Formats: sequence, structure tokens, C-alpha cells
Amino acid sequence: EEKFIDPRSDASSLASVPRKGRSGMRAFIFVSHATYGLLLLEAHKKRKGGRHFQLPGGHVDAYELNQYGDAEGSRVAAARELWEETGMDFRDRLYRLSPVDLNSMGPRGRELQDSGRRYFTLDISNLDSVDDIPAQAVGGVDGATIRRLRLATPLSMENFRLCLSTEHTGFKFQRSTRLAARDLAKHSGGTSSEAVLMCMSRDASTSQHSGMSADESGQDTSQAQRGQDTLAQGALRETARAAE
Repeated sequence: EEKFIDPRSDASSLASVPRKGRSGMRAFIFVSHATYGLLLLEAHKKRKGGRHFQLPGGHVDAYELNQYGDAEGSRVAAARELWEETGMDFRDRLYRLSPVDLNSMGPRGRELQDSGRRYFTLDISNLDSVDDIPAQAVGGVDGATIRRLRLATPLSMENFRLCLSTEHTGFKFQRSTRLAARDLAKHSGGTSSEAVLMCMSRDASTSQHSGMSADESGQDTSQAQRGQDTLAQGALRETARAAE
């Protein structure tokens, strides 16, 4: 079990993070296409029961946390993982990755934040489709690794391509938040399912109340939070039943 060291705890905590290897934090991205839906990556791992789906993302390296701190280091790591896993390169456009405020999403959101998980949203279009395998090694990826990459079209058959790493066997887009949560039930101990439900429900609630006055919105906040929690709990129960 990796030890997560929260760099916000005190000024010296970053010094205790190893200079090499993994920091214990993880960063993931909700990659959304306005027409196609949420991007899910397919993988096959025996320890997770075979075929399952994942969010793009992974470990935050220790040097990223040491060099950039919590917020920006997580964003750098998320963009790096997205590049390695899909070929979509936003490493020089980090502003496109918007952080998710887990602390504003109730007790469970704060638990995910404190456990070292960070989430970002990224809106993409067909202009972000990957049309070719990189011609040169970038970011420490050698030529042999690049030769193992492959261009792939989605299992859901949209007109979009990614350059997948050997870790992933395919990808798809999912328009339904509930079905996306079900598909992610085996990823990261089920926390990805929870995060999708919390984030997407929050976005839907924000859109629904965007026309309200500040007073009306404030009066409705607690009711919206209770509704969001109920939705998440119900969908997670359904997800667990489907995974059995």
C-alpha cells in the first residue's frame, strides 16, 4: 500500500516525498465529447476479473509533485498519462484540463480528495482525433515502444481515432452517466464510478439551475446535494448488482 503524503499538510511535507518513483497520488480525466459522450478505455487484467473499462489517468510521479506541487503536479501527470495512453497531447495546453473540486461534493468527495485522488475534466471534439502514430520518441518513450502503439477506432463505432498503448485493448464513448459508472465498477476499487456520478450529477445540477438568481440557487443547494447523494447511492447499488 503506497503512503499518500498530502503536500497541503505543512510546508515540509514535499521534502518527504521520494524524488523518484510514484508519489502515492493518482490523477484521472473525464474526457467528454459533446456528441459521443465520456471516453472509456478498455483493458484486460486477470486480477480485475478480465475485461473492464478505465478512465484515462494514473499515478502522479514523485518528481511531478515535488516540482509543481499538488494542483499543478496532478494536472501535469494527468496530461502525461493521457498522452501515453491515447496519443492525445495536451501537455502544452494544460489549461484545457479543468480541476474537479471534490471538496465541494460532500463527505465522500472530501474522502476521495484526502485519499490522494485528483480528477480533471477535458472537453474534446473531432479535431482532437489522433490521425497518426508519433514519428519520434517523446518524453522518454523509445522507438521500440512506439512501434507497439496502434491506431484504433472506438468499439462504439464513432468517427474518432486514438493511438492506444499496449495497456489498453480498445476504447469507447458512453453517453449515459449511469452506464459509464457501471462500466467503471472494476476500475480503481470502484472510486471511478463514484467520481463519475458525483461529477456528472453536479454538472447536470449546475446546468439546471444556471438560470436561477443567487438567492434561489443558495436556497436549493442542500436539496440538490441530497438529490445528488441519493442518485449516486442508487446508481452504485445498481452497478454493484450488475458486476456480481
